[in-house]
Amino acid sequence: MSQIKKTRKEDRMTHEQQMRARIKDAAFKLMAEQGIENVSMRQIAEKVRVTKPVLYYYFKDKEDLCTSIIEDHVKNFDAFLETTLSKEPKMEDLLAQVFERHLDFFFDDPRNSKFIARTISYALSNKAKGFVKDGRDQMDRMHDVFGTAAARSNFPKEGLADFERLSRAVLLQIMLSSYVQMHLPEAAGKQEQFYDKTSVNRLARIIVLGIKEYYKGNKK
Repeated sequence: MSQIKKTRKEDRMTHEQQMRARIKDAAFKLMAEQGIENVSMRQIAEKVRVTKPVLYYYFKDKEDLCTSIIEDHVKNFDAFLETTLSKEPKMEDLLAQVFERHLDFFFDDPRNSKFIARTISYALSNKAKGFVKDGRDQMDRMHDVFGTAAARSNFPKEGLADFERLSRAVLLQIMLSSYVQMHLPEAAGKQEQFYDKTSVNRLARIIVLGIKEYYKGNKK
């Protein structure tokens, strides 16, 4: 009897995990195309073909749903950071891999850049109530990872803050340029403005070598 109960519990947990995944997938697609503020829980329920009460059983509102989607991406990126750091890469190689990871993220699924852009827009609007999570946890995780890598290599400790500012600026530009390239081709302009793996690898090395050179001789 206990084995039967255990099996039923496992089946229920599997069903709930699958339902949560279906709901998040549907919400992601709708929010990427229409924007968070223009998507209702009713639309999401219709997309998944469930009732609204079922939807509210899993998520309290669409902001909770959106946050859960973002958390999934953050968890995947954190796992990537852990794996990459475990290989003890040089500072420039670590940064290049972080840039490449973001490049792949946006180009593997064009909806990712739409979703992120619309999420930022919503978070900055007066429609967001308690939704704004400024990414501090992820930024702190990146700070810890870069700090660990810097301590292992010949990288000036005083240059770490500048390194992070420059790195985050490039990451933001990767997101913006991928959005323009995929969704606003008429406004794209010259192809050389866009990023590829060659250019992000070059930028990673320029940032690291530039900071090392600048702080040589303990410049402030």
